[in-house]
Amino acid sequence: MSALEVVLAVSTGALAVALAVTVVRLRAVRRQVARLQEEGPRPTRQRRVPTATQAVRTVVGTALKVRDHGLGGVIRSSVDDLALWADVERPDLAGLAGADGTLTILFSDIEDSTALNHELGDRGWVRLLSRHDRLVQRAVDAHGGHVVKTQGDGFMVAFAEAAEAVAAACMIQRDLSRLRSRSKLYGVRVRIGAHRGSAVHRDNDLFGRNVALAARVASQADGAEVLVSDAVLRAVGEAALPVLDSREVELKGVPGTHRLHRVDWQRGGSATV
Repeated sequence: MSALEVVLAVSTGALAVALAVTVVRLRAVRRQVARLQEEGPRPTRQRRVPTATQAVRTVVGTALKVRDHGLGGVIRSSVDDLALWADVERPDLAGLAGADGTLTILFSDIEDSTALNHELGDRGWVRLLSRHDRLVQRAVDAHGGHVVKTQGDGFMVAFAEAAEAVAAACMIQRDLSRLRSRSKLYGVRVRIGAHRGSAVHRDNDLFGRNVALAARVASQADGAEVLVSDAVLRAVGEAALPVLDSREVELKGVPGTHRLHRVDWQRGGSATV
């Protein structure tokens, strides 16, 4: 096979994946728009209504990632990489921080995603990701969060209030735990971590040591766990946040030891879910 034929084969494969994601994303957008129209206006909570433009932007981003990084670069799971790369949306993050300039940053991804991808194949993996993305986005929307970045199966989300971030995390875990065996997501385990602090805003993106720390908290979580930092626990209040246990850990690249708290997501966030 000539070099030109190899290039054409790779380009065709990348285009096929991008087209598959296009169809899945547009269908998801249509379903969500229809659902929101049926529900009617909800003035008590700001909701982000998806548009076809947003879906196309996401698909174009996926196609570019396939071109620049290969299929493996699109499907791999890494909250560390996600903290640095791969924007999907540009919400108005500058207005999201509280009066003290802080916000809560949540990271999530699927445990053992590489093994799942090999088990399902690329097309099956893309379909599973679509269902996973809808489930996570539903919880984020329900609690006033803003998706800052996604990469593969990972999400980076910003919340104005720590309690809303915890409630969204608990909602994700509860929704996953309630799935029936026929669901494509049955048995999928998601790990979630959150930290609260100030962050640098640039081009409607978030940077800084607290973003990195939030990613490190998530990297300490196992599947079906919600871990939060001391800062989140203080912001929510110990009496309001049910904690199963706490652990002292060292976080890569962050000096000293840090105390993380495993949230009882069966009960956590029940006041706002």
